[in-house]
Amino acid sequence: MLARRSAAETRVVMALENCSYPEDVRVRAEAEELVRAGCAVTVLAPRARGQARRAVVDGVAVRRYRLPERTGAAGIALEYALACVQLSVLVLAELRRGANVLHLHNPPDLLFAIARLARLAGATVVFDHHDLAPELYAQKFGAGWPVAVLRWCERMTMRSADVVLAANESHRQVAIERGGVAPQRVSVVRNGPRASTLVERPRVRDGELGDPRLCFVGALGAQDGVRALPEIVARLRDAGLAPRLTVVGDGPELPAIRRLAVELGVGESVTLTGRVAHREVPALIERADVCLDVAPCNPLNHRSTMIKIGEYLAAGKPIVTFALEETRRTAGECALYAPDGDLDAYCELIARLCREPELRRRLAREGVQRARDLTWERSAVRLREAYGLMSTQGPQLGPPELGRQRAEVRARWAR
Repeated sequence: MLARRSAAETRVVMALENCSYPEDVRVRAEAEELVRAGCAVTVLAPRARGQARRAVVDGVAVRRYRLPERTGAAGIALEYALACVQLSVLVLAELRRGANVLHLHNPPDLLFAIARLARLAGATVVFDHHDLAPELYAQKFGAGWPVAVLRWCERMTMRSADVVLAANESHRQVAIERGGVAPQRVSVVRNGPRASTLVERPRVRDGELGDPRLCFVGALGAQDGVRALPEIVARLRDAGLAPRLTVVGDGPELPAIRRLAVELGVGESVTLTGRVAHREVPALIERADVCLDVAPCNPLNHRSTMIKIGEYLAAGKPIVTFALEETRRTAGECALYAPDGDLDAYCELIARLCREPELRRRLAREGVQRARDLTWERSAVRLREAYGLMSTQGPQLGPPELGRQRAEVRARWAR
């Protein structure tokens, strides 16, 4: 929990590199929740095409910076370096304007220097652990010395924070065991669908399905296994079905998916929407008969909570996925799980759902019930608790002499 401070006195600056705002679902949910609690929130984020440099989005002030997207290990390193320089300058400016909480979102885990400076200036620091950066790098580019460097950066960032927000229990264990963070300083704030998106009665087509409507929602990166999507459609076609797949999302793998769909002769059966407004996603999911996740089983994905799984459950849709640990924790028995990389088994599970309407109805009904325990509103309570906004006696983190030191530095900073 953060130091005792009323909501009206809490001025938060969020530093974001990996996604634009308000497109990042987790960052937007957290920022808007803090605004509802009475805090002033500013988000620093990269500027997407067509976005204004400054904006106010549902009460959240947004300051955007230019950041060219790069590919390859060297390109990504350059992108992160440019982001860190710009974010550091912008964070310092916000601290001088009176921000007293610095909320860091990863990746990258490179802002520990500005975090320590912020603490010396009297601010408290929150580290929001979205992704496992070392595992993400290893999955994209293979093992090597950069992975060791990223683990060191991860540890340094966690130790520079007053509070670590973990996206799930796996991330919490990483913070404690790998980051050396005291358990009481780690709070689990899960991603989850908003209660307003839960359907009252799932829409399930009757009878056997010869033309299943499939849906995939999410980022289209190499680590997400999305090149398998056209292959799945082709295999179902060869099995005598006439599937139609809607892919909702954007990312570097989008051109490859389009090319593979054409090469496999299923181009007309695959619709690629690109990026859409998040408010439109529930309606797109609700049109589907079966929803898919194709993330392969690896150390990164086993420990990651896929936002799409909660959204599928909220819409009352049967799910087919590979047997990922955190996905099982989220969906439980409300999904069908294929062994890692076994596309034959994966397609057979889809075909089974097409043959068995009662199985579809049961998974849909139980999925909505499970989603009620996973809504963002439940996570929002944990976020407020971590910020000390629901307690009248939030503890002051750190020894008293450190608090006095920060107050003295902040007084000099303000002059």
